[in-house]
Amino acid sequence: MHRFLFLIFLLAATKPVSADPNNIIPAFKSIDVKVGQSVVVRGYRGECGKRPVNVDLNRTRDTKLGVLSNGKWGVTKSDRCGGLTPAIEIIFSAKKAGRETVKIAGERVKIKVR
Repeated sequence: MHRFLFLIFLLAATKPVSADPNNIIPAFKSIDVKVGQSVVVRGYRGECGKRPVNVDLNRTRDTKLGVLSNGKWGVTKSDRCGGLTPAIEIIFSAKKAGRETVKIAGERVKIKVR
């Protein structure tokens, strides 16, 4: 009986977090930030209506001017999907001044850091 309860507890503990419909993730084509500032740039989505698979919450990616990292679950507007769909925030944290264009979730984003 204890093993069964442990298994139920383990399955419940590993249940994926659902997308928060109140966290609407923007999709910026350009951002203008100061060094040290962080901003949610856009959302990374999976198939329409489904959360993206194999998302590493601790993943980071260096850019010329800063770092991209994953944030909280939410929803993003998708023309292709015809409305809101689950996604995870992609956050840009500015480290040094300059300009660059990076590809984020398949889209080009112009970044200016002051």
